[in-house]
Amino acid sequence: MIWVAMAMLGLSSAHADEAAPPALVGRALPPAELFDLEGRRLRTQDLREPVLVLNFFAFWCDTWIAELPQLRELSAEQADLGFRLLSISVDGKWTDQLHVVCGDDPPPWPVLIDRGSRLSRKLGLRRIPTLLVLNRERGISAVFEAHPGNTALRQAIRAAGSAGARPSGPHDG
Repeated sequence: MIWVAMAMLGLSSAHADEAAPPALVGRALPPAELFDLEGRRLRTQDLREPVLVLNFFAFWCDTWIAELPQLRELSAEQADLGFRLLSISVDGKWTDQLHVVCGDDPPPWPVLIDRGSRLSRKLGLRRIPTLLVLNRERGISAVFEAHPGNTALRQAIRAAGSAGARPSGPHDG
């Protein structure tokens, strides 16, 4: 069943030793509508945080389930590192799988639905989970197919936060 769903989405499960991620670095995040688990709409162009980490996943993906503890740890650092973590399901609809996986302890960051996998298709994502780090201009500054570890993500978040930032100095004021 899992492989059928993956084939329908045109995605495969991510493995760290496979080919390099698609050439997304430098591309802008396209406008898209996502929905939270209560059905409320969120437009990508309305996100205002300086740095975004978009975690594209599927509810049935064992790799995503395995990376949840690392994502939980990273999410606790959002204020300190100046970013916002969003998980985006490519399943396209809400299932009860999140409750099955997390029980009464859902992720403390937003979990969104990419209806019809529109955004993931626009981006040309090949594997799930895929993490994108976006800078303040909403350009994609890093792509990870599968969780690279929080050390690598922290480095990418810091780099995205400083990309395009005006240096401070005695001229400011």
